[in-house]
Amino acid sequence: MKAGLMATLTAGVLAMPVSAQEYPSKPITIIVGKSPGGSTDLLARAMAQGGEPHMGTSIVVVNRPGASGNLAFNETADAPKDGYTVGAASNSLTLAPLLGETKYNYATDLEAIALVGSSPYVLAVHNDAEWSTLADFVDHATANPGAIKYGHTGVGTGAHIATEQLASIAAIDIQAVPFDGGAPMIVALLGQHIGAIMTNPLDIQEHVRAGTIRVLATASEAPVSDPLYGGVPTFTEAGYDLVSLVWQGYAAPKGIPEDVLQTLRDGFEKIANDPATVAVIEQMGFEPHYMGGEEFAQFWIDEQAALQVTLEQTGILQSIQEQKR
Repeated sequence: MKAGLMATLTAGVLAMPVSAQEYPSKPITIIVGKSPGGSTDLLARAMAQGGEPHMGTSIVVVNRPGASGNLAFNETADAPKDGYTVGAASNSLTLAPLLGETKYNYATDLEAIALVGSSPYVLAVHNDAEWSTLADFVDHATANPGAIKYGHTGVGTGAHIATEQLASIAAIDIQAVPFDGGAPMIVALLGQHIGAIMTNPLDIQEHVRAGTIRVLATASEAPVSDPLYGGVPTFTEAGYDLVSLVWQGYAAPKGIPEDVLQTLRDGFEKIANDPATVAVIEQMGFEPHYMGGEEFAQFWIDEQAALQVTLEQTGILQSIQEQKR
């Protein structure tokens, strides 16, 4: 009788939901959909260093490269809903579901934990260009449809889409010129073979510092803190509702018990705001940009909705689908 009662009690304890147990009680895994050494991997490893001091457990980074990060996030979505598996997310995961390439729609089928860093796209021109402001650029494009050529590194890339968003918002006609990488695109801008590029500020900072490239506007929510871009307005400040970021964040399987989810979010907030983590974010050329789980979730959904509209209005979606046939 006693043995049977003990077995029943033991089974009951084992069956208790994770929310009723002490969390975390074992290491947390961050799955990274990139090879070791890249920015997503390095940031995840910086976050992992904060596991013991801020969450009382170790955090292990596991790399699962392949399928543009989709393999890693499918694994994350399919993981047990116990708070011990987290995926390293970035804005590159926003597009794939819209193309029907993924098992899940990550923006809605995952539990957002935190956005920790971001870098805005910036509109840059040669320093000798006749446009000294975004207003000059738009006015010229309006008066001369199709005359301005801009570079991008591939149909459907973040910078390509951001430029087409600007063209749609400003009602201007500018011509896209594809390049096999950022380096030749910047060389073309320096040679004034194209009129503008939308790019990450880190990619052009040496040219901005040298005075050969000028930034007209940033696609950030607030002015960029780097003194190098002091005085450069955001697109929003200039009258164009455009925010487009390269961002890094974290998400987990949907359905984690609420108290466990809150503990996970609180822990990642502490880690993200740790000076050691902030230093790594800045070293990689990102702005420390913490966004809590609920805010991050809505941001991700809103970004995807805006992207869907842009892709359809500009014909980019059709172009990408045709290229993939």
